Amino acid sequence: MHLGRIIQISAVLMLLVSSSPALAIWFEATGQAVIHNGEKEAARQQATQEAIKQALLFSGASVKSIQSLVNGLLEDDRFEIRASGEVNNIELIDEIYHDDFVTVSIRADIFPQEALCSASDYKKNIVTTWYNINKRQQAAVGNLYDFGKVLAEKIQEEAQNHARYSFINRVEPYYLNPLDKDKKSTAFTLAQKTNAQYVLFGEIVEFAVETSTTSAMQFWKSDQSKRNLTLSFSMYDGNSGEMVFQDTQNISALWDFDPYKSIDSNSRLLWGSTFGLATEKIIQEVVQSIDDSVSCLPAFGRVIKVTGESLSINIGKHNGVKQGDKLTLFQMNQFFDTQNFPHRQFQLHPEQVIVRQVYAETAVVESITGAPLANIQPNDFVARR
Repeated sequence: MHLGRIIQISAVLMLLVSSSPALAIWFEATGQAVIHNGEKEAARQQATQEAIKQALLFSGASVKSIQSLVNGLLEDDRFEIRASGEVNNIELIDEIYHDDFVTVSIRADIFPQEALCSASDYKKNIVTTWYNINKRQQAAVGNLYDFGKVLAEKIQEEAQNHARYSFINRVEPYYLNPLDKDKKSTAFTLAQKTNAQYVLFGEIVEFAVETSTTSAMQFWKSDQSKRNLTLSFSMYDGNSGEMVFQDTQNISALWDFDPYKSIDSNSRLLWGSTFGLATEKIIQEVVQSIDDSVSCLPAFGRVIKVTGESLSINIGKHNGVKQGDKLTLFQMNQFFDTQNFPHRQFQLHPEQVIVRQVYAETAVVESITGAPLANIQPNDFVARR
């Protein structure tokens, strides 16, 4: 009965505050998670995080959250809000345990806000490659030597389905792990080759399996194995060479597989396991962080063809380009410093351009005033600022 009253009050609050954008709105959401090997606490946390995520996605907010569950209540919540929303409070309404899964219901007090930067109108093209396993011998357990390939594809899929400001348009089919000092020049080359604005580098730093042996006094318990996974990412602007994102993620999750049997890196068996689900959570967090990091950065397009007084550029409908959009035109100069490191310098062109035609991955622009676009060549740039 008490629960019913809470839900009714929540519904009334939604109606009262929804008419005023300055006030918070209560959103209710439900999340579910499978209970693996009797780990109810882990399942409850996962279900709660899923419920919070659904509320935030519905409200339009963007959030990175850290929370702990104590005696069935959310305590010591900390939220790092980025650009598009603010969470004021989260309350646990109910949690129900079934045979092999748990359902958690929450309500969240959210101030939805829209991103204020015009650059967020366009999705930025990102290219990445397969991710190298630094300690390759660690992949022997499960015969998962191609795990870095599948991981890159999973990240691309997550970005294409859920990213709001970025678009991983290509995964290059090879392993690439340049030294830090070489990443800038590598980003220049790879971005130009793939028509991308940003280059995402990734590596699997740790992939080991550890087994804890039970004592003779607990002979009825079997040995348990956990697999450690540490991922390192950095992303560079392929036009300026600047690093715009860096992150390291790590987990240690139950590894409930025979250590002597091979596992398909792309199988439901792997990705439906405790380890696979924990890895998917990392993927979601990384994609969200990348998306937030570029949300208000200028969206660049490259000039790929000059025809008379019109220019073809390498961004189109997939990036959110629309007919009538006005863009800034840049020219690029490259020079080398005394240590022979490459640098790029951008010069603003006096004429702005307007989008006349839009295709899936390209667009055609012309000068707004009709003035000649003097000295513009392929590999110069347009920007949404």
